[in-house]
Amino acid sequence: MSGFSWFHLAIAAGVVLLLVGVIVLFARAGLRRGRAAGSDSSSPVVSVTLSLAAIWAGFAVIGAAIAVLTTLLQPQVQITVPVQEFWPALPEGTVVEGTPATRVGGGFTSAGLLVDGLSTGARVCWAISQALGWLVPGAIAGLIAVACFQLLAGRAFAPVVARMAMVTAVVVMVGGIAAQVLGDIAGSMAAAEVLQWTSAEYEEVAGIEDVLQAWWPQPGFGITFPFWPIAAGLAFAALAAVFRYGSALQRDTEGLV
Repeated sequence: MSGFSWFHLAIAAGVVLLLVGVIVLFARAGLRRGRAAGSDSSSPVVSVTLSLAAIWAGFAVIGAAIAVLTTLLQPQVQITVPVQEFWPALPEGTVVEGTPATRVGGGFTSAGLLVDGLSTGARVCWAISQALGWLVPGAIAGLIAVACFQLLAGRAFAPVVARMAMVTAVVVMVGGIAAQVLGDIAGSMAAAEVLQWTSAEYEEVAGIEDVLQAWWPQPGFGITFPFWPIAAGLAFAALAAVFRYGSALQRDTEGLV
């Protein structure tokens, strides 16, 4: 493993240890508060979930802002582009040894590239796609944080939870679809801008009839319409209806007391 990889591995391990430490600290603090208040054993779990969900939502907002700024302001953009199924051809007579399996067919259909000079349209689409990739799970974390906060306050079916669940449904449904579609559009635009050529010159290579055909992938185009955001959005909308029903039932119960 290279030094670069070890560096990233060390950072990942540090982040994991930090998260574990935060969870342990929140769990101990919540347990102490629960014991002091004489509440049930579920309060520490709800407190920890509230804290972590709030942190998650905050990181999501920060991550979305960073994704937009880096994509729009930096001269080079890291982007995934689609390509027509491609596998580089080797000169005739090439013998490769030591591979236990043999490729029979298929090839690359996408590539992660660091692109310079990307058009504004592709940058904007990619920036929105990356930002939504952060904000969609951040909205879910926000809903979890609000629900836990109201639960600790003794208002499990507060109207704000129902409203937040409906907002989350819209964000997940619209944002999930937009993130995929805009990302595919940006990738297809970048593929054409990077790989589509009008003329080329190259020296002959022994055993290769057409160097560009053998070694230069052709840009691909594809837009995927995901269905999971629709299902997830409907689930959160149904959850909002459950909370509205619980809120009405709670009001009726309080009126009878």
